[in-house]
Amino acid sequence: MRLAYKGFNKDLTCTMGNGTFQYKPGVWYKEEKAYCARTGFHATDNPLDVLGYYREGRYFIVALKGNVDEDGHDTRIAAPEIQLVKELSRIELAREGVMWIANHPHIEIEGVEKNTGTALDGYVIVRGKNPTAKGKMGSTIFLLKENKSGEIAECAEYLIDGEEYLPDTFYDVRGRMRQ
Repeated sequence: MRLAYKGFNKDLTCTMGNGTFQYKPGVWYKEEKAYCARTGFHATDNPLDVLGYYREGRYFIVALKGNVDEDGHDTRIAAPEIQLVKELSRIELAREGVMWIANHPHIEIEGVEKNTGTALDGYVIVRGKNPTAKGKMGSTIFLLKENKSGEIAECAEYLIDGEEYLPDTFYDVRGRMRQ
């Protein structure tokens, strides 16, 4: 069994072939074969790649069984069997993405800012030698500090709460205000 990430429409449907497929958490679904972009149940290894397919919707950690097919298009994979294991909020999906980046630091990921960023959709992920970020009230900023070889040396997460962390103010990985 292999764990991965999958996005859905709000009603837990998603496209499959020429139509849509309805899912329910905890149920195993099975297809004959799995080939990326053609057959089987699709998911991704990188949680942030899910957002390229479902920007708005619902997100799950899924369990996959059978011969998993990979086609090299981002981290998209397809399997003949799938089960929805755990639902994730968008922030939880981003947090999983930060952990994925820490374990795969040399892979460039769309949507991850370099050196500085602003939370526009509720969160922002910024990586670099001295990353800084800001956000509106209620946003979450994720900062990943790289060492000289590009490995992730430190990670930080800050909720812009209006008390400890102020809106529209840049913070570094140690939580210090920056100009």
